[in-house]
Amino acid sequence: MSDYKVVYLIVERGFGSTKQKFWRMAGSAFVCRDGSMNLKLDIHPGLTFNIRDAKSNGDVQAAAADTWPTPKADGAVAEDIPF
Repeated sequence: MSDYKVVYLIVERGFGSTKQKFWRMAGSAFVCRDGSMNLKLDIHPGLTFNIRDAKSNGDVQAAAADTWPTPKADGAVAEDIPF
């Protein structure tokens, strides 16, 4: 099952020569078809993170322009909840 990964939290305790590292399982990650990864952490069970390669600066600006809501003339944003 190569598309499944385990996410570990590495905790360092102690000082100097007594310093130890403890590895604790913190969640899981799955490789997607496009090569990105979905990450699910036990400390945030309702959230899924997606990890992927960064785009070039021009692509990032174009993607941000497409995904971020734009304000209307009255200052409200179309996705705002009216309360």
